[in-house]
Amino acid sequence: MEVERLPTTYLRCRPCGGAVELLTRPGAEVSFPRALRGALLLPVGLPGLLLLLLLAVVAAQLTALDDPARTAALLGWSVAAWTVGVAIVRATADGAATLAGVPAEPWKDLLRPALAAAVVTTPAVFLPRTGFPEALLVLGGAILLTPLLLGVLSSEGAFRALSPVRAVRMLHRLGADGALAALCIGAVWLFAWTLVGTANAPRGEIPPLWHAGPATLAPLSLFFVPRVIGLLLEARGEDLGYRFRVRGAVPVLPGVRPEVTRVHRPPEAPPRARPEPIAVDETASGRLELEPFAPGGGEREE
Repeated sequence: MEVERLPTTYLRCRPCGGAVELLTRPGAEVSFPRALRGALLLPVGLPGLLLLLLLAVVAAQLTALDDPARTAALLGWSVAAWTVGVAIVRATADGAATLAGVPAEPWKDLLRPALAAAVVTTPAVFLPRTGFPEALLVLGGAILLTPLLLGVLSSEGAFRALSPVRAVRMLHRLGADGALAALCIGAVWLFAWTLVGTANAPRGEIPPLWHAGPATLAPLSLFFVPRVIGLLLEARGEDLGYRFRVRGAVPVLPGVRPEVTRVHRPPEAPPRARPEPIAVDETASGRLELEPFAPGGGEREE
């Protein structure tokens, strides 16, 4: 009989109610550094991939506008992109193959976190697009915003998770995994920032075809940010208070598999010796001779 004491599952003896043994705990068997090997495989499916390409093309067209129309349009695009990004986070954390594989409430699980994430990433719209100091600013800003994004996507109150103190504590709690995730997100943002700078270069410095390519690839690469956040939540979601829709279990004791059940079978009793009669030989002299092993063996008269 299994008895659940969240977040742990125990095995209890049904007849006596004792013999409690720790079996499994919720979690993922793959660590975050190892999970990053599959970061390029977005769990979106073919329809989701077409949607990402459409959003990237729209963003490339919006960057060609003049201010203030460009800034307002990019902020609106950020909300739409983060709605898809939050769905990528949910699908990755719960191990779904496509965006439709994880049930979610539209406002509570998608739109509200997307609005909060768009607010967090709003300064990225106003960052300069060229220069080495500006590149360091982009990298540092991405690292600082990473715990804020984790708080937005892992807590119930999305806007209450924007506390800088809480974000720093969260990053300290994650340790090396949090630092690795921040560096990966910073690298993605720096890559997208470089592509945007290339797309906005003067027309005479690069071939004409290179303007449309980087302008489309830059917003498309930003969708790997929620993928990294989802992988971190998949590996360390319990430490961040993330509410999983579908969660697997990992063995607590070494060598114990939660899906294997061993039935106790007592050893068979040794076979009982079969009784054999005592051999008696009656001689012609009228005496009985007992076998030597008979109790009180010897000769006796009838």
